[in-house]
Amino acid sequence: MKKNGFTLIEILATIIILATISLIAFPAVLNLLNSSNSKMDKAMQDLMISAASQYVDDHVDDFPKALENQSVKSYGTSGNLTGEKLLEYGYISDAKLSTDKNCEYLDDYVKVTSNSKKYLYEYIQVNTNSKC
Repeated sequence: MKKNGFTLIEILATIIILATISLIAFPAVLNLLNSSNSKMDKAMQDLMISAASQYVDDHVDDFPKALENQSVKSYGTSGNLTGEKLLEYGYISDAKLSTDKNCEYLDDYVKVTSNSKKYLYEYIQVNTNSKC
């Protein structure tokens, strides 16, 4: 007499093997996703700082240099450029900072401070937990 189908032991062994493979693969996939998200965050920060630098170069009068006679510890004029403003002014394209995918970057801003010699750019992340 021929046997059709699988025995209970064969099915359980297959399930155990698949579970073991998934336990090994899941952390690797999760680490890959986290790594790509952190690289995306860094790329967006660099993009916004670059866009703010271009904006400051084009609008030097809005961000004047500090006076030469000020001490090293005191800073000159500062200003904030949000992602939304950089998008509105055309320094970041809609494709890079779309309101659907990367809308959490719209509220983040770049703090621009000038001392007597150069401009300092600092990326500030606004802590919003909502996905637009």
